[in-house]
Amino acid sequence: MSKSSLYCLILALMLLPVALFSLYHGDIPWKFVMEGVQRRFAESSSQWNPLLDERIPRLIVLLSTGASLALSGLVMQALFQNPLASPSVLGISCGGSLLVVVVFALDWHLYYPYAVPVGAVIGSFATLMAVYFFSYLKREDIIPNLILTGISISTLLIAIQGVILYALRDHWRLMQTITEWEAGSSVDKTWQHVHMQLPLTVVGLLIAYNYRKELDILSLGDEEALNLGVDVQKVRFRLFVSVALLTGGALAGVGIIAFFGLVLPHLTRRLIGPMNADLVPINIMGGAFALLVMDMLLRYFHIQSLSIGNVSAILGGFFFLALLFGQRRAYA
Repeated sequence: MSKSSLYCLILALMLLPVALFSLYHGDIPWKFVMEGVQRRFAESSSQWNPLLDERIPRLIVLLSTGASLALSGLVMQALFQNPLASPSVLGISCGGSLLVVVVFALDWHLYYPYAVPVGAVIGSFATLMAVYFFSYLKREDIIPNLILTGISISTLLIAIQGVILYALRDHWRLMQTITEWEAGSSVDKTWQHVHMQLPLTVVGLLIAYNYRKELDILSLGDEEALNLGVDVQKVRFRLFVSVALLTGGALAGVGIIAFFGLVLPHLTRRLIGPMNADLVPINIMGGAFALLVMDMLLRYFHIQSLSIGNVSAILGGFFFLALLFGQRRAYA
């Protein structure tokens, strides 16, 4: 058994009890929960049940989001050959977030629920292409130019979003909805969130997994990849689509989870090495496990003042600073 397969097996064995505990843990005693489940199937009852209508959808959304963000961060770092690349750092999440806020502002989410994931994917993909285009206008100093481009575009997008939110400041109910979504909360997840996110996640994961070997070849450079028989433009475009689907799905399901896609690829790379073909399945499993554990700890200790998005942003911010200082020493 390879090292990556062993780590995948270990993560799966760790993930299973945490997932089961997340289904078991709640304010309503398990006995009453199971009685409701039995009535649902025996009597075709439509009565709300915490397991069937809240805990299972929340579990699916969290697993999908964790896997999506971790894998999209890994793909971004491999494509741009930059350890600081991730959907949040390069502003991709900001692009998807801006269009989702527009959907909320126009009340499209009330009449067309799938407008949220569509807006998130379109905004993420458009921002990704803009960052890629402007970063490669100058061939020199691509790595620092990439981060600066991402920061510049994300700053512009955040400013536009701020203008929209300020114009909506008197709409309290709408502002509460947007605020909870931006915080990256796992509260009140339903099967509608699963339907919005899961198809995007599955397609994005399949595309990235299918091209996991090409990620290592692309890291050698475009010319070398062409010599090895890789259609660079086609593969890169499909991986961009994968990142947009994964990021957009995560935004539609949970909201903004900053820096998660930056931290997980670094941790897994230190565990098993730099080979992206091995890192892809590890990040899928590791991302799902890490986000589920984070959410489970918040709910178990009844920490209601923080969401998983808040915790990820705080921890990721410190991690990002450590990486920046580490790179500065490397260049010195």
